[in-house]
Formats: sequence, C-alpha cells, structure tokens
Amino acid sequence: MKYLAPFLLLFFLSETSAQVKPDFFPEEVDHDGIKVRCFCKPGVRNSSRSRGLEFSYGWVGDGTLEPEDAPLQQPYSEFEKIQNFEFDLKLPLVIEDDLKILIGYKYFFEKYDFRYIGADFNETFLELDQRKLKSSSFSFYMTKPLDETRYVGFRLRYSLNGNYEGWATFAGRYAIYKATGVYMFKPNPDFEWGFGLNVSRSFRRMNLLPFFVYNRTFNSRWGVEAALPGFVFSRLNINQNNILLAGIEYDSKSYRMDVEDASNGPLDYAMNHSEFLTSVELEHLFASWIWASVKAGYQMNFSSDFESKSLFTTDFKVEPTNAMFFRVSLFLSPPG
Repeated sequence: MKYLAPFLLLFFLSETSAQVKPDFFPEEVDHDGIKVRCFCKPGVRNSSRSRGLEFSYGWVGDGTLEPEDAPLQQPYSEFEKIQNFEFDLKLPLVIEDDLKILIGYKYFFEKYDFRYIGADFNETFLELDQRKLKSSSFSFYMTKPLDETRYVGFRLRYSLNGNYEGWATFAGRYAIYKATGVYMFKPNPDFEWGFGLNVSRSFRRMNLLPFFVYNRTFNSRWGVEAALPGFVFSRLNINQNNILLAGIEYDSKSYRMDVEDASNGPLDYAMNHSEFLTSVELEHLFASWIWASVKAGYQMNFSSDFESKSLFTTDFKVEPTNAMFFRVSLFLSPPG
C-alpha cells in the first residue's frame, strides 16, 4: 500500500480544491502534454507501454453547465454525454544507440450531446451540440544519451485546434505551438528522475510549465510513474501480459470556436476546459505488439472558459458538474 501514497495524496488535494484551478496549472496541457513516456527512453524496467500507433474512444457522463462568473437563468443547459476519439501515430526516422528521432501525427475530436439548452448563450451551446471540437497535431521527437547515466529528450508540436470544417486547417488563428524538453538522470535500470520545461503559445496566451519526472520500479510488481504537477500513477505489474495503473492527472484543452449568431452576427471565442482525472487503467497484451487498455474513473471539472476574441463577443464561464468517464484504446507497442 505504501506505493499508493502519491496517488492518495493528490486525490485528497483534488477533492478539497476540485473547483478552483491552481495557479501553477497552465491553460493548454492535454493528456500527454507533459507525459514524457512517449520519448523518455531508456526508461525503467516494467514500465507502462509506449504507444506507436493508437486508436482510442472516450466517453464522459452527463452533466449540467452551472453558472461560474455571472448568474444564469434556470433551468441550466444540460448535456447527456461528451464523446471523444483519438488517432495517434509515431514513425521512427533514426533509431540508433546514441540517437532516436521520431515524427508523429495525432487527430483528436470531442463532441457534446446536449439534452437541453437553456436561454443563456444558447447559440454557443447549440454550436457545441452540432459540431465537433477538433485538434490535428504534427510532432517531432528526439532522445539523445549524454553518457551511461544521463540523457535528454525534446518534443516540438504544432497543433490546429478549433471547430473548423474538415480534418484540418492551416489558418494561423487555430494554431498552438508547444516545445517540451527534459534532462534525465538514470543511476540504475529501475530508477530515473529529471527536470523538464513545457512551453506553449496559443490564441489564448503563452505558458511556461516546469515539471519534475520520477519513474521508479521498486520490485517485480510495483512501481511509480510521475511528472509533477501533471500526473502521478502507481503501477502494478500483474504479469507479463497485464499492467494496472492507478492515479491522478491534470488535463486541459483549448479551441478556437466560431459561432453564428442570428442576432449579433459571428461570434469568436477561445474556449478552454480543464479537469482532474482520477482513474484506474488496465493495459493488456493480446499478441506480439498488439495491446489494449481500458481506463475508467472520475472527472473533476474546473470552469470552462469562453474568452472573447472579437468586439461583439461576450466573455463568460460555466462550471460543468463532475462525472464518471471511460476510455478504451487499441495500440501497437514494440518490445524493448
């Protein structure tokens, strides 16, 4: 049970302050924004699996958009569910002992399904009900060993986030630029730690997020994987084919959102939602490189911010009620 201590501590903190976003969390950190598992090699023994090609589907339960910074008329807008889909691909360009370079592409969307839309900001919520919020991302990854116990990792990412038509658009108003770097120490095969910095610039603002990485395998069954303040997971290696993870993570996404309003003309928002996720996830090996995972837990929401980006658009915030969530993934993970 001692290996669950980091998870229990963060769970307590999130329960006591789930509706007030801490100041040190930036506006645009998605679920892998500071998760360095994707390029932190050599890593530790028995760690959770890296994902070269992944398809995933997610579902968030029903909720109500309650007032945050201004009174809203009752009954409030309600949604039945939020669904999301992700396709993620990483391809190696250079795979050598002293250098690894990969490129990647990720497509993600989320879709709100409303049960009822209230009187306030109904055109905006109707837009959420009718159109997907999309993200297309292009990434560059590099890992470079410095000696037997130190290495560095870098990632550059260009994303296009919004409710645009089609699978992608290269209009600058939707662009988000990110750079992540880590400096890692690995004194033995079961322990590595290091420091990193995540920098992002979007249509909302520029953010700098320093983070601390701690990956440790205590024995053949137990381990911890963390990049604070982004996430911490306790790991149980049930056997060679099954890995169980339990923990908490921070998630945040931003989109440029265009809304047609018959009364006021076109509206232009920069929309952001942020949340804590407490979850349990099982990774299972089916055959060779083919893995699948099932993840379920509880999502504790901060406010969803609709920031004005034009003179005729009004800022507002709403607070979605907390809900259960579920996610299933199928992915390829090369051995080693």
